[in-house]
Amino acid sequence: MSSPDLTPTTAHSGSDRHDPPPRAPAALRWLVVGIGASIVLLVGLPVLMLVKRTELVAAIERETPGTLSEEWMGWVVVFVLAYAIVLHLVDVILLLWLTPKILRGRHWARITLTVYLVVATAGSLYSATMGGMYLAVVIPTDILHVLMVALLWAPPSVRRFFAAHRAARRGAAV
Repeated sequence: MSSPDLTPTTAHSGSDRHDPPPRAPAALRWLVVGIGASIVLLVGLPVLMLVKRTELVAAIERETPGTLSEEWMGWVVVFVLAYAIVLHLVDVILLLWLTPKILRGRHWARITLTVYLVVATAGSLYSATMGGMYLAVVIPTDILHVLMVALLWAPPSVRRFFAAHRAARRGAAV
């Protein structure tokens, strides 16, 4: 013989269970597409730097005219490539970590991603000043950043989604 369910019922719904959390709205599902495209571009820039190494050297020479020997230029190129690879790897990891948290309605992740996008846009604008070879990645990346910030904050469905999750967590804490 099975025992009766002794969980309390909610006064507003009369059901034995809590309402499931709301599903991520379409705007946040589009955000995931933007994050995927951003990851492709984040991987693309170091690859572009590796493939177009002579243009990278020319960009470095423009920044440091006549100050680096050929040997030192080799080391600077290695450092710049390593820096770009590590920085973009950290960016990819951050995006992959924040995305599921945002889809679960975590407001702190929404704020963190917004701050990241603003800082990343500023960084990519700096990259744009290093030479035309980077514009093919910088322009679409910055457009994506602006669109993703808009998707995180502008649609009413997204604001309702985060408000519902915040309310559900407050209700669970009581």
